[in-house]
Amino acid sequence: MEYIKIKINLEYKNKTIKEFLKINNVGRGKVEEIRVNKTSFINNIYQPLETILKENDILSFKIAEEIDYKCLNEKLDIVYEDDYLLIVNKPLNMLVHPDNKEKNGTLVNLVANYYKQNNINRKVRYLHRLDKETTGLVIFAKDFLTEAIMLKKLEENLITKQYIGIVEGKLTNKNGQIKASIATDRHINNKMCISKTGKKAITKYELIKEYENYSSVLFTLITGRTHQIRIHTSYINHPLLGDVLYGGNTKLINRVALHSFRLKFVHPILKTQLEIENKLPFDMQQLLK
Repeated sequence: MEYIKIKINLEYKNKTIKEFLKINNVGRGKVEEIRVNKTSFINNIYQPLETILKENDILSFKIAEEIDYKCLNEKLDIVYEDDYLLIVNKPLNMLVHPDNKEKNGTLVNLVANYYKQNNINRKVRYLHRLDKETTGLVIFAKDFLTEAIMLKKLEENLITKQYIGIVEGKLTNKNGQIKASIATDRHINNKMCISKTGKKAITKYELIKEYENYSSVLFTLITGRTHQIRIHTSYINHPLLGDVLYGGNTKLINRVALHSFRLKFVHPILKTQLEIENKLPFDMQQLLK
């Protein structure tokens, strides 16, 4: 049997276990499951959800789970790991997850296999997605509490996500913000478009280096819409190289030249500041020599 353990600090002093769970975004269904199954403990002794927490208590929850995706026995590129988080490098031309759990061949299947090999009997919880052609950092939570806290951080823009992209041409403004609302394109499947009635979308950008016919750019997502960087760069007439869907030139690279490069956030359990970086893939490195 496995447990997730948290040392209680001043923030949660005199709160009940139930209040702790609510503050940390844990859903009602999960709270009820904990109550019914009696899986909440303080200092290794079962305590009901109405129990009041004291500073320095060790609050723990028993976890009885099984891996919930099929296993894909291929190498997983791990960039960071601890007892609560797993951050991996998604390879090119791989989806983050399948459209149903009976299918295989995606990043979560690689993670499922890693869990199996290392006796991590947990559900595979991905926190966000990347497009199939985009490479780079994807975060997985190893338990329900870490997942709940991290999803709240994502919702409140408390996780800084930065990408390196290669765009066509030379930017007139070397840094700035692109503000343009995004909606689903009703005429083309799996394509987004700029629309005044769409969802608010903001991308910060900063030139890294200019080349003869293209530029490398650091992007910071202020919002996280589908295809946001891809459509925003197209909107300012500097589409990403290789991005067929949004007008990018495919002569130099045969996929979208975009890589999830850096993540910055406060650890959901340990409360330490994390900054995770990931090297560029070979095809992008070749263009930026």
